[in-house]
Amino acid sequence: MNRFDVEETATYARRHPNTIRRLLESGELHGSQPRKGGRWLVKEECVDAYLDGVPCPHKQNVTSIGQKRGAA
Repeated sequence: MNRFDVEETATYARRHPNTIRRLLESGELHGSQPRKGGRWLVKEECVDAYLDGVPCPHKQNVTSIGQKRGAA
């Protein structure tokens, strides 16, 4: 299972890195960020699901960092 950083995801998806960051921050593209402001990691399967326009199977039962800390 491949995990990409933002630059690798951008290359794989043929998108600009800023677009990938925006998609990750909005939740349109599923990825993980160990701590707020940290490096994003995206599973290859999540990128494929986004590009195919289908829900990411990994996004089920996932809570964002802000929700874990009680932020709105």
